[in-house]
Amino acid sequence: MTFKETLLIWFKAARAPFLVVSFIPSVLGGLVAWYHGSFDALLFGLVTLGVVMAHSAADFIDDYFDFKKGNLGNKEKQFHDSPLIDGKVTPGQVMFAALLCLAIAVATGIYAYLAVGMPVIYMMAVGAFIVFFYTSPPFMLNYRGLGETALFFAFGPMITFGVYYVLLPEFHWEPVLLGIPLGIFTMNIGIVSNTFDHNDDEKSGKRTLALRLGQANAVKFLAIVSVVAYVVLVAAVLAGLATPWSLLALLAAPLAVETVRKTSLFADTSNYTLAMTKAIALSSVTGILLSIGYAVAIYLT
Repeated sequence: MTFKETLLIWFKAARAPFLVVSFIPSVLGGLVAWYHGSFDALLFGLVTLGVVMAHSAADFIDDYFDFKKGNLGNKEKQFHDSPLIDGKVTPGQVMFAALLCLAIAVATGIYAYLAVGMPVIYMMAVGAFIVFFYTSPPFMLNYRGLGETALFFAFGPMITFGVYYVLLPEFHWEPVLLGIPLGIFTMNIGIVSNTFDHNDDEKSGKRTLALRLGQANAVKFLAIVSVVAYVVLVAAVLAGLATPWSLLALLAAPLAVETVRKTSLFADTSNYTLAMTKAIALSSVTGILLSIGYAVAIYLT
């Protein structure tokens, strides 16, 4: 096997395209801190690396335990197309990769702790809990109907505020409120996936939101929380808790509409990939537009 082939296999195993949903909130948190007059490039870079590595570890662990339980769902239709399915990597190799990513994340967390103090440890503890127990026993959050909630907090307010706090150790509502739309749209990626995976999840005992509400109601929930995301953003701006430039994120609203529309076609699983594409694009583009908004605000300050 050539180096290029090996690299491609691990690119898929790491779900590399999905890592943007942790990288972008980190960038936004850093820009919000910069906007408020505090930015350390080295600290920001290390913390962002740690966040992305923790995310990658969580994805490896998720695939490992789903594989062990035989719950592959529609993974063959997903972007990462897990090499575990066709035996190109072994469960042991996947778990080793998870531990390696965790080691890097912990090392960067220790650096942040030395720079900021105990609050970093508390945030690391919450993050580690989600990383370890999103799919794995004994808590198995994603099997107990808490997977979507975990996605919202982990990839929204927690990352945005966490990176902001490391750079500017004081509480402010701004990174929290900005993290809510990002958390909702990242949560929606999970809802889209689980809506299409409904039947497989039912067989494996995974109590997702789509399973508890039903697929049709899950699509309605998807639409409602998408509206809530934009309401929170507009309210934050009107209250003076976010720069008006953050309203650039409204330009991604057509993607929100398309995500709901494509997910409503869940009866035909051939729509799965396109629905996921729209959902991931919505999360990513929203975060990019928010980041551009803060970059403009910094430039104009």
